Amino acid sequence: MSSSFLRHCDACAGSSTNHTALWISNSGDMLALFFAGSRNTWIVRTLSGIGEWAVSLLAHVMFMVGRAFGFLTLSDDITRVTSARSRVMWEDAKRRGIPMEQLYFFGTPRDTYRIHINGHPYFVDSLPTPPKKQKEALHVDDKISFKTLLRKANIPTPRSIGTGSLHTAKKVLQEFGTICVKPRYGSNGFHTFPHVRTETELEEAFRSAQQICTMVSVEEHLEGNLARATCVDGKLVGFLASVYPTVIGNGVDTIAVLIEQKNKTKQKGVSDIVLSSEHIGYIARHGYTPDSVLKEGHSLPLIFRAGISWGGSNREHGRTIHPSFIPIIEQAAVLTDLPIVGFDLIIKDPLISADSQSWGFIEANSLPWINLHHTPFEGEPVNVATHVWDLWTDYPKK
Repeated sequence: MSSSFLRHCDACAGSSTNHTALWISNSGDMLALFFAGSRNTWIVRTLSGIGEWAVSLLAHVMFMVGRAFGFLTLSDDITRVTSARSRVMWEDAKRRGIPMEQLYFFGTPRDTYRIHINGHPYFVDSLPTPPKKQKEALHVDDKISFKTLLRKANIPTPRSIGTGSLHTAKKVLQEFGTICVKPRYGSNGFHTFPHVRTETELEEAFRSAQQICTMVSVEEHLEGNLARATCVDGKLVGFLASVYPTVIGNGVDTIAVLIEQKNKTKQKGVSDIVLSSEHIGYIARHGYTPDSVLKEGHSLPLIFRAGISWGGSNREHGRTIHPSFIPIIEQAAVLTDLPIVGFDLIIKDPLISADSQSWGFIEANSLPWINLHHTPFEGEPVNVATHVWDLWTDYPKK
């Protein structure tokens, strides 16, 4: 997309984005989910039966036409890979001897690839899934449908409601107390507002969320650190616990000064904390400004975004978390019916019993950033990519 259509947005994690394009994409997913509600009808069952054949045929026909006219090309140059997620998949493909080429559209690399498994070509996305294992993911990426699915199984998740009405959202605020407001569809924490307590804060958060999706998710706010659990074929393979950038008060210095001190003493590889409107709004919802002086010993997260890119930290635990979490996470993975799924969870401490703390699943991702498990700041890396390629063992099935 041309840079002229992109605008810097703090609520989009400081990225340059096109809100109109995001709104169309996310709201379109909402519409698709509505029609997918009839997926048990005989028409949908019939179409799904021929879907794999039709999609595969269409992809190859389009590629042949595009290649003949020169606007579609392939390259095995991994240096131009479009995402870190695709890079780790490609690197593991090389180790396994799986040919992998990236698709270019009018000379621009896309996050689509052609691979060869046992001599058979397949066009795949960033996380290649065998056709027989591909599933409809709308119900998982939808924040409300996902939570409803888990609540029916008594799996911990915050109460939530999807609405396009600010009036309804205000009623939910009165009922829940402290809430988190986010687009019902969307990723990367774009336009997400945790720790909303007042109607004024809700109005700002609601308007912001609707900039990128017509429907808004209003849910209970959970306290704790952000964790990312990735499951492949129903099994937990990676668990990355992230820590928010945080300052601790000394009763003398302002928050702004504490941030300066923290930046000077941070570990190598951790990014500086640079205050943005998102930081300022987040600490304001906790009752502070950058000029506030924190009481001695008081700990204050500066933003809900976690990890070293934001001045925080992370640690990969793999399957060494408290064993009480593992069957619950794997049960959730089975319920999604997806071969690859990533979960965002809020957990205070993954090393102590699940029953001893308040925690819950907040989102699921059908296209998780598995590369985060490959390069943790602390802990042993987990090669999630190799588990993904294991899905292709002995494929195609006879």
